[in-house]
Amino acid sequence: MVINTNVEAQRTADNLMASQRNLQRSLSRLSSGSKIINASDDAAGLAVSSRLESQLRRMESVRNNLGNAMSLTQTQDGFIKNIDHALTRMSELAMLAQDGTKQNDDLALYNEEFQQLMDYILSTRDKDFNGVKLFDGTVLNVTIDPEGNTFPVGGIDLKASVFESALKKQTWELSSEAWQLSKSGYVLNQDTYQLDGTAYKLKSDLWFNGTTWATTQPVDGNGDPDGTYTKYDAGTFIQTTADQPAGGSTISVNPPAANVLKLDAGHYTTANLGDPNVGNGLFSSTTYNGDGTVDEEKQFTLRSSGSFVAAEPYGAGDLNYNNRTPVAIGHIVNVDPTTTYASATAEDASATKYFQGATIESQEDLSAFATDSGGVRISTSEGAKSALTVIQAALDQLHIERASLGAIQQRIEFTSQQMIASQQNLSEAKSRITDVDMAAETTEYAKQQILVQSGTQMLREANRLPQTALELLR
Repeated sequence: MVINTNVEAQRTADNLMASQRNLQRSLSRLSSGSKIINASDDAAGLAVSSRLESQLRRMESVRNNLGNAMSLTQTQDGFIKNIDHALTRMSELAMLAQDGTKQNDDLALYNEEFQQLMDYILSTRDKDFNGVKLFDGTVLNVTIDPEGNTFPVGGIDLKASVFESALKKQTWELSSEAWQLSKSGYVLNQDTYQLDGTAYKLKSDLWFNGTTWATTQPVDGNGDPDGTYTKYDAGTFIQTTADQPAGGSTISVNPPAANVLKLDAGHYTTANLGDPNVGNGLFSSTTYNGDGTVDEEKQFTLRSSGSFVAAEPYGAGDLNYNNRTPVAIGHIVNVDPTTTYASATAEDASATKYFQGATIESQEDLSAFATDSGGVRISTSEGAKSALTVIQAALDQLHIERASLGAIQQRIEFTSQQMIASQQNLSEAKSRITDVDMAAETTEYAKQQILVQSGTQMLREANRLPQTALELLR
């Protein structure tokens, strides 16, 4: 019997420490759900499970890539379906335009719809998906497995020659300068005068004596013409001090309304205000006529044939419909709408200028100042026949492209399903290595808990054994 070394207590303490470690390990497994808490728990299993986890994470990325690829192809298919409808309608219009009973106006209406559909398709060709062009022929490689193997998607080129031939806009090569209007207006067909103040154009001969107008020749008591009256012939213009009190005419009374056409400031007339009206005190002989000469008493502005006016001149003076050609915003004219008439402002300063030799797109007939460079249109029966041929070729190619797109979508779908199955199998394999069996581990936990409690009690008893040595000293 010894007291310096309590071997039984040491053994019991070692057993208690082992039980405590096992209890802590079991507790960690139960709280984490993982069988491997430290690398030392299962070094080989940790390496395998880490490799499987990495592979599972890559598979998830592959599935995301496949989902994005499917979204891209679905977006492509949505556009192509509408393009198919548009081309089909264009072929229908091209066929209708070949009907010999149709007038030119009918063909123009068909061509208007035809060109609008063409513009829609042309705008669609530049669409993108998250910055990636959908229809420029670019081939995208999509990963199909965790090892990085790929297969191509995309590759649809709506700018290929077969589509370019069917979607060629009408182009012209300018033989002279031209301007594209930024506002509506009219091109004058002959020299025209624009009044700067109110004037009266006589419809019939009138006589005026300074205070009174007469519509017939006044006579004196002997039946002779009354010399106090001045005759103004029909077709001439007069201005009155009632309209321009600052001067310009000695006539102070407006003529009878029934015998004149009143022209307000800004109105147009095709009558020559320079002859016979200049020199009779009614209009200034030095006029504002576009050559830069400015007269303080100017009464009109000369607009030469071919001038552009931004306002509608109809009903202003005696300028009738035959003396103007209406043009709308965006139309192209070969008259300069930016010309400034002396102190007057330019009619369309924002018009776009095209220089001689430039090639521009336009459905207008620019043959008067440009050479036809070709284009697909159905404004004539011959043009409709040619258009139908190229549109049918484009439709055939589009159907091939859409069928290929459907095959790609099917492959993406099958690959995605395979990724799901592979993920499930790998997850099961990883689970067998790393996931704790809760039923078995709870049993182990209970066992170790009892051993810890028992070991604690026995260690207390073992520490009491040396006390028996005291009995020998009594």
